[in-house]
Amino acid sequence: MITLWQIQVHAGQPERNLDNIAKMAEQTPEWWLLILPEMAVPWYMIGDRWNSTSYIQECHEFNEDILDILEARNITWIWWNIDFDETKKNEDGTIRKYNAAFVGQGWKVVAKQYKTLLPNYRMFDDKRYFTSLKTLAEEEWKDLIEYYQPIEIEIDWVKTRVAVLICEDIWNINGDYGIDPLEMTKSYNPDLIAVTSASPFGLNKFDMRSRVLKNASKNTKLAYVNPIGIQNNGKNVFVFEGWSAIYENRKIKQWVKDYTTNTSTNIEQEKSEIEQIYETTIYYIQEFFKNIGQTKVVIWLSGGLDSAVSAALCTIALGAENVTTVNMPSRFNSDTTKDLAKECAQNLWVDYKIFPIQEIIDTKIQKITQTTGKIPTDFEKQNIQARERWEILSDLAANIGWVFTNNGNKDEVALGYATLYGDVSWALCTLWDLYKTQVYDLARYINTKHGEMIPQWIIDIIPSAELWEDQNVDEWEWDPFNYEFVWKLNQALIEKKCEPYDILEKYSSGTLQKYLDLPENIDTYFPTAEAFSENLEDIWTRLQINFFKRVQSPPILTISKSSFGFEYREAQNGVYFSRKYEELKKQILENK
Repeated sequence: MITLWQIQVHAGQPERNLDNIAKMAEQTPEWWLLILPEMAVPWYMIGDRWNSTSYIQECHEFNEDILDILEARNITWIWWNIDFDETKKNEDGTIRKYNAAFVGQGWKVVAKQYKTLLPNYRMFDDKRYFTSLKTLAEEEWKDLIEYYQPIEIEIDWVKTRVAVLICEDIWNINGDYGIDPLEMTKSYNPDLIAVTSASPFGLNKFDMRSRVLKNASKNTKLAYVNPIGIQNNGKNVFVFEGWSAIYENRKIKQWVKDYTTNTSTNIEQEKSEIEQIYETTIYYIQEFFKNIGQTKVVIWLSGGLDSAVSAALCTIALGAENVTTVNMPSRFNSDTTKDLAKECAQNLWVDYKIFPIQEIIDTKIQKITQTTGKIPTDFEKQNIQARERWEILSDLAANIGWVFTNNGNKDEVALGYATLYGDVSWALCTLWDLYKTQVYDLARYINTKHGEMIPQWIIDIIPSAELWEDQNVDEWEWDPFNYEFVWKLNQALIEKKCEPYDILEKYSSGTLQKYLDLPENIDTYFPTAEAFSENLEDIWTRLQINFFKRVQSPPILTISKSSFGFEYREAQNGVYFSRKYEELKKQILENK
């Protein structure tokens, strides 16, 4: 029999991980096969600590502890750890390291397997630290296929030929690598292929992963193990949902539920996009607070959508008794939003406090004027309000020993509609990788699932920062963006890596509405070509020049494949419009 333990692995804490592994072993019947996730001892995202010789030596020594547990339990294990060769050096002078799988039976390691395909995309940086099995094969003058022979071990008293693959080694789905470890492995007709993985959550990744694993199990049996928990690379936080499973000839035989250790079923759980976002975000909040040893959070509750969703998510994840909300009105905040903030807090059953800021703002403006002899501009006054709110929130959190959140969404972050040292401050942010319309969808989903936690009028009212007279929600004066259009445009520029020329070309050919999947014709949003090109250039400029804010932000929960930070890599290079763009724009305007 086979046990899939999609355990929670803690980065850079091998002792803690060993304790977790030992607990799993105690629950595994004797003579069974126990399979653990990739890098279950040191874990994956530890950055340049991989280049610390003393650390990797310590991690490797934990193999002896695992063998002691093995011998006592009479079980066969496949676990993942670092392996190294001190006689060889990498180009940077560090010792040779391999991402390795170890097979243990009785009291000894009976086989080990090295990873061949080293991913170097998204958050992965394997080639920076590890050496491919292909390189070793070339050095040893052997055919790579020789390293994929299965090993014969006993599982529940039955001799079984088991082959081992590591994560990316099954993902040569388009032939991009030119090497296919899975096909080489299957050429030996093993009884079981054990695949260990460290594959993070990705929005709508379910279908692709399921298809890959089902195809990999054709004419064989395949056990896939992935961890749970959260990890970060210093800029992005990645959620691992597990999703371990056993397949046989393209059919699922056993599946471990997301975000659990070993709750098994034989039914794959398909989820909508918004359900995936909801479950992942709730899990992230819970794990984040466990990691920092905190339980309580302070949230600015403005009466707007983003703060209401943030407050609802934290309440669901942590419990109402662990959430305090604060409304910080200035003279520009309407009675409407102040009343909505109070109503939302009541719906959530959370603590609600009011901290007026106008007196503080007036004093600060007066002091600045006295010091410089110059009255701050309207724009400066708006930023002063934003910074003051987050300074107060930070002070309140420090005073009561809690942490505080940021409520911004991805559209605001992309366009720089966030104040440095103001909005761009937090211990955690739940929404920074969600576009405004996804936040709306999340609000509706929360209310459907939990009752009206978020007052419906918060969802219906226009979005407004309420920082000046011309942002009066009662007069239907809102933020300077049409979010219905701008989130689709941002999605194309960020997720699809489009340039302004690509967008303008589709506008010119009449295909932009379909490409952006807009509900209305482009002319509905922009009646003239001049208006469209001006808006496009404004959005592109904002996206390019506000990198300096994003780069100073704390780590961000990653939902998409283009989360700001390490996923969507940027540099502060100023604004550029290509010659093709300028030529096409000229043609369009001349022929209007």
